[in-house]
Amino acid sequence: MYSMLQRNLRGYFSAYNEGDEHYRYQVAEILKGLMSKELYDRWKVEAPQKYAEINSLVYYIKLYIPQFPRFETLSWDLWGMGYQVSPSDERLDEHLLERLKIINMCLGAAYI
Repeated sequence: MYSMLQRNLRGYFSAYNEGDEHYRYQVAEILKGLMSKELYDRWKVEAPQKYAEINSLVYYIKLYIPQFPRFETLSWDLWGMGYQVSPSDERLDEHLLERLKIINMCLGAAYI
């Protein structure tokens, strides 16, 4: 699932220009941390806020397995890759839900 997510996120981002001000690009930009384990690891030191945001997102991926069944396999893949699960005080808001929907869409064949 992880490799499918990576591939489809690359396809998703190819529809936009870097730094695009389009709403869906801005909401999804943090997902680049799921697209690249190297970037995620770099954020741990260079961008702790983004690192924490990804860890929170991984927590919500696990939490939302009943609504998005593909998340179960993805959750195991992320755990195996070394992604951290970190519950946060962040409440599920419109942006977070949109990110979860984009991830779910990318776990299908939408951008292959």
